[in-house]
Amino acid sequence: MEIPDATPQALLVRTKPVDTALGATLNTPRVALRPAPGGALVMDSDVSAAEVIGHGDGSYEVEDSTVEQLLREATAVLAGGPRLELDSYGVGREPIPGDGEPVLAGLGGVPGLFVAFTHSGATLALIAGELLADEITTGERSPLPAAFRPGRFR
Repeated sequence: MEIPDATPQALLVRTKPVDTALGATLNTPRVALRPAPGGALVMDSDVSAAEVIGHGDGSYEVEDSTVEQLLREATAVLAGGPRLELDSYGVGREPIPGDGEPVLAGLGGVPGLFVAFTHSGATLALIAGELLADEITTGERSPLPAAFRPGRFR
């Protein structure tokens, strides 16, 4: 079975530890921001990802101005506008199924083969894991992930 893949390149920026009251993921039109262990923040945006320069050999290039703009956008949405300092950044692939919706369940015709393909890991991990674990251990299909089964791509 072929599962369409719309996985784009993504840029993830991590700050040095900062004193902020942010305790949850914050999604805005220009930056997605979330706390990380140790007091750091991690952030990304579609705008900054589009500015990453990919090379044919699999390497990439990120302009300093791209990272600086993302840090400015994050500062602008945080209470008190704390000064954010770059700790590190990385470029990688952001897992997104072809239709943008999660793919969760067993692959028909191959006993014991299951798939979990989604970009929504932070929000769906607990329920997706529970649903798949139940299906794997009991063999019973829950109706909850019906719209997300891989058979929709047939």
